[in-house]
Amino acid sequence: MSDRSYTVEILNEPISFETISYLNSVKLCEYAANKKIREHKLGYLTKEDIYFNIERGYSINIDQAYVKDFSLSEYRTQRNLPATEKVVIAGISSRFTFFDCDSVIDFSYAVFEEEVNFKESIFPHGALTFMHAEFVASTVDFSECKFHSHNTTFEHASFKASELTFEHARFSGDGVSFINALFSADEVNFKRVNFGNARVKFHFAEFGNGVKLFERIRVNGALFDFRRVVFGCGKIDFRRAMFGDGYVTFEESEITEGKLTFRMARFEGGDLSFRRMDFGKDEATFDHVDFNNRSISFEGADLSVLSVSNSFVRGNLDLRIKKADKIDLSHSYLYSITDLNFQKEESLKVLSLLGVRNLGKIIIRWKENHVRRLIESNGGEADDLADQFNILKANFSANGQYNDEDYAYLHFKRHEHRYMKKRALEKSKPSFRPLIHLGYALRLLVFDKMGLYATNPARVLVSMVVGIFFFAAVYVLFHVFGIGEIVNSVDAADKLNLAERSVYHSAITFFTIGYGDFYPTGFSRLISALEGWSGVFLMSYFTVAFVRKILR
Repeated sequence: MSDRSYTVEILNEPISFETISYLNSVKLCEYAANKKIREHKLGYLTKEDIYFNIERGYSINIDQAYVKDFSLSEYRTQRNLPATEKVVIAGISSRFTFFDCDSVIDFSYAVFEEEVNFKESIFPHGALTFMHAEFVASTVDFSECKFHSHNTTFEHASFKASELTFEHARFSGDGVSFINALFSADEVNFKRVNFGNARVKFHFAEFGNGVKLFERIRVNGALFDFRRVVFGCGKIDFRRAMFGDGYVTFEESEITEGKLTFRMARFEGGDLSFRRMDFGKDEATFDHVDFNNRSISFEGADLSVLSVSNSFVRGNLDLRIKKADKIDLSHSYLYSITDLNFQKEESLKVLSLLGVRNLGKIIIRWKENHVRRLIESNGGEADDLADQFNILKANFSANGQYNDEDYAYLHFKRHEHRYMKKRALEKSKPSFRPLIHLGYALRLLVFDKMGLYATNPARVLVSMVVGIFFFAAVYVLFHVFGIGEIVNSVDAADKLNLAERSVYHSAITFFTIGYGDFYPTGFSRLISALEGWSGVFLMSYFTVAFVRKILR
């Protein structure tokens, strides 16, 4: 409720202003916390005077006036008109007008045909209704109004003006309702509106193709309701908006075309829901946002690009979207559960986790959610891709998803390898570059191809078998070219042929058994030494990979 109160004293003296003169006046004193803060003198005008002008189709000028108990319902009753009959008001200028009442200020079913200017007007208490009102004037101005009425309703109102503004208006009652309102203005301006502790309802409202400005609004009430709103075309701007700990919902709303931005907004608590919302084909931006919400949900939402970068997300973040081209979480802090476990393969094309600080838990499955494709489709430098796979590797490890951890670790190492090779080539002289290419090719063969960076013991085992037969083939070739032999040192009773003794010697040498019944000569000695070293290395490699699997 408002912290302001007013006292009114009727004066029997005329008063004049720039645009109008009154025969009588009032002294209006404004108090805050029972302390007088300002005093105004206004013209005094009875509601019957206004009814008279409306009945004759005159434009109304009540600037800087005090009006008591104005009611179009009463106007219709006095003239025996149906309760819902439209009342045409040719035009109204009501700047800094004080609308006092005992119960309701009633503009319901009014049709405002020309100028509508309520700038700086005050509605101190009671209720205020513009239900089913039609605004067909070129401009409608409610800027800097003070809506202290305990309920303010524009339900089913139709704003067909080219420009509508509530900028800097202040609401301090219990409820503000624009349910089923139609906003077809080229510009709808709610910038810097303070909704106070009111429950704000816009559900089922419909906006046209103009811009919708909610920049720097303040909402501290229990509810901010934009369910099933049709936003049409044109940008929707909630930059630097401040939301309290109430429930904020945009569920099942729809944007035809236009960027939605909450950049640098702040949410103090409560739940935030965009469930099943259709964001259209443009970007939805939540960059540099501070989310203190208990939960943030985009479940079932249809998006083009969702950007939640450089933000602090302290609540559960549900990103089980229906469809999106890209989700960008880069450089955000994730403190709780982030659910990316969407059900359909085509749900998401690109995921960016660059620079994410994951202090909570990311729920995603490597194979089912095609994580490699999501990350690599984002492009970027190899070190950026490596960083993202490393983030997922740590997350999978903490979640106990050890197979998924291996996949993430493998691709982390692969992109790290690419980055290190690129850096080495950039720093080296051209004459050394062939050696660098060779060195990194050997590293790729040994660490990646032979064992997938110790994540796959079966791959290491296969590599060991391939290595044995590879060296056996080398021994055979050396025999053919006469530069090396595998000689029996005891007798030849087993009568092994060239291929058999080459494989046998290769296996015995690879596993460093060394029976001594066959020994190499010529260049085969050098190859045997190299094979022995390879065997020791790959056996150790297998042990590491195998034990790593068993221990987890």
